[in-house]
Formats: sequence, C-alpha cells, structure tokens
Amino acid sequence: MKNYVKPVIVANNEIAESVYMASGDGSWSSDCWTIEAHCCQDWNGSAKVYEAKATHSTDYVHISGCTVVTATFSATLDASKSYAEFPSTVSGNTITITRELLADSYHSGDNYTFKIWASTGVEGTTKALSMDSITISCRHDTNVQGGID
Repeated sequence: MKNYVKPVIVANNEIAESVYMASGDGSWSSDCWTIEAHCCQDWNGSAKVYEAKATHSTDYVHISGCTVVTATFSATLDASKSYAEFPSTVSGNTITITRELLADSYHSGDNYTFKIWASTGVEGTTKALSMDSITISCRHDTNVQGGID
C-alpha cells in the first residue's frame, strides 16, 4: 500500500477565476480556425474598411486562449485599428490583431466577426488598397475537462 500524501491547495485572491488543475500546453497552430475577409466600405472618410469572420472547427477540443490575425495589404499602411478594440499593430503593409482570453472553441464551431480599418494616409491609395492575404493562428489551452486536442 502506498503512503497517503495530502493534496496541497494554493489560493490566489488576486484572480477572479475558479480552480484550474491544468494550465494547457500553450502550443500554437493555424489548423483549427479559418478566416476570410472582404471589403465592406471603400472609404469611410479616413480608411478602407474590411469585415473579417473567423470560425473555429468543430473537430478540435481545446480552448483558444488567444488568436492572432495577420492581414497583408497591397501598399504600406499609415494607420489601422480593429473593431472591439482588439489590440493591433501596423508594420509596413501588415496589420497584426490579437484577441486574448477567448475561453471558447470547445467543439463549438465558435466564430467571431470584426472590422479592420486600413489607411495609407492618402485617400486615393487607400481607396485602391487591396488585402493580399489574411491568416489566423491559435494558442491551444486546456479545456475545463482537462483535455486538449
């Protein structure tokens, strides 16, 4: 017979979540989400507006702790932002948008839609702007049942 070892519980009053016994592996992949985008407004007075829709596959069992969307455009960008104030950065002709702490996607086919405002700083080139590509990657976290993919 094995010796009994009393479990240890650590309380952290600084957080507002329940008990987590597993924290996930934090691996990243691009195979569980699909994303598509289309122009929904050529000019809103300062930017060209795109609508993006991301959909999680029902074939995967994990929590999406974070998604990162990368959109590449046909010209150098001057400014951008994304709907719902997801943090975004601009570098050259690329916008990177981060959506943290989703706590969803457990076999759900979850989806979210958001807008991307892209500007070159000049009305004519902004109106002519095209989105060359858009990709999404996901950080896999353990679901509440303790499983991951």
